[in-house]
Amino acid sequence: MGINRNYLGKGMVIHMENERYMREGLDLKRLLLRFMDRLWLPAAAVLAGAAAGACVYLLAHLVFAPEKEYQSVSKIYLSFNCEPEHYNELSYNGYTWNDLMATDPILDYTMQRLPEPMDKETVIAATKAEILSDIRLLTVTITTGKPEMTAQIMAATQEALVHLGETDELFHSIEVYSTVGPELIVWDNRTVQAAVTGAVIFLFVCVVVMLACFILDDSLYVQMDAEKKYGIPAVGIFTAGEPGTFQSYSSEFLSNYRYLCRGRKNIALLSVDGFGDAKKAAQTMEKIISMDKPGEEHYNIPLEMAEGAPDVYEEIRKTDGVILIVRYGRGNGRRTQLSLSNLKKQDCHVIGLLIVEADARFLKRYYSGKRKKKKEEQEI
Repeated sequence: MGINRNYLGKGMVIHMENERYMREGLDLKRLLLRFMDRLWLPAAAVLAGAAAGACVYLLAHLVFAPEKEYQSVSKIYLSFNCEPEHYNELSYNGYTWNDLMATDPILDYTMQRLPEPMDKETVIAATKAEILSDIRLLTVTITTGKPEMTAQIMAATQEALVHLGETDELFHSIEVYSTVGPELIVWDNRTVQAAVTGAVIFLFVCVVVMLACFILDDSLYVQMDAEKKYGIPAVGIFTAGEPGTFQSYSSEFLSNYRYLCRGRKNIALLSVDGFGDAKKAAQTMEKIISMDKPGEEHYNIPLEMAEGAPDVYEEIRKTDGVILIVRYGRGNGRRTQLSLSNLKKQDCHVIGLLIVEADARFLKRYYSGKRKKKKEEQEI
C-alpha cells in the first residue's frame, strides 16, 4: 500500500504550526492592556446599542404602529345542565369556544342584531372567546378600530350567548356577569427595556469581535513576540515620537546591537512595511551609537524590499548580515514570516529583528511590573 507523501508533508506542516502556536501561548497581560486601550469601543457599542434598540422600538410602535384600537371585555357565566363531575365530557370546553363563536347558532343570531353594513368576517376577526380558569366562566373580548363598533358587537354577542343558554339543552342558563369598555388600548411603553436589550446585544457582539481580533492578531508588540514567533533575537525596540537621543529603550538596543553585530561593520536594514521605516531606523541607530562612541565606524544600510528592488538579496549578501525592521502593531506577522523565509532561501544572514514606531505608554505599562521588581532587588 503506497503512502501519499504530499499528504504526510501537509500533515507535518499543520502539526508543526500547532506546536508553534502552543509554544507561543497567549500573553494575557498584553491582551488585557490592549483591551484596556480600547475600552472606548465597548462603551461606544453600549451607547449605539441603546440608541438602536430605542429607535427600532419607537419606530415599530409609533411610525409603523397599527391604528388605534378599542377593546371591550365581558365575563359570561355558563350554567351547565349537568353535575360538575361531568363538565369534562361537555362539547363546550375551553379549547373550542373561540371556534364556536364563529359557528351559525351563535354568529347568525349575533349578525341579526347588528347593522346591515357589518359583515361576518369583521365580527369573527373582532371576537375572541376563551376559558381562562373556571370552565363556567367565559371571557369574551371584542376589539375593533371604533368604540361604537366595539360596543355594538359586544352587545349583540352577549344577546346571542344568552339566547344560546335558553335554547341549547346543555345549558341551564347563560348570564352576563360584567362588561368593561370599550376602552382605548394604551401603548405599553417599553423603550427603556428595548434600549437595555440593544445595549447588551451590541456590547456582547463588540466584546466577542474584539477578543477574536486580539487573539488572531499576528502583530508584534514586544521583543519577546519576535523570539517566540520566529526564533530570532530581537535587537531592540524604537518608540514612536521619540528622537534617537531620547529613546526609552536605547540602552537595551545598544547592548544587544553591539553584541549581535560584533565583528560586523556593514549591516543591511530591511523593512517589511516600507523603505521609510528602514531609513528612519538607520538614522535613529546612528544617533544612539554616536552618542555612545563618537567617530566609531559602522554602516547601517537601509534597503528596499524585493518588490521594489529585485536585486536586494544580492546587496544583502554583500553585507555582514541584515536586521529586519518591523512596525509595531500593524498586523504584519505573516509578511514578516514571508520575508524571513525569502531571506533564508537567498542565504542572507539574519542578525535579528527590530520593532519600530512602538507605543511608549503601552510598553511602560507592559514592563512596569518587571522593572519594579528589578528596582526592589537592587535596593535590597
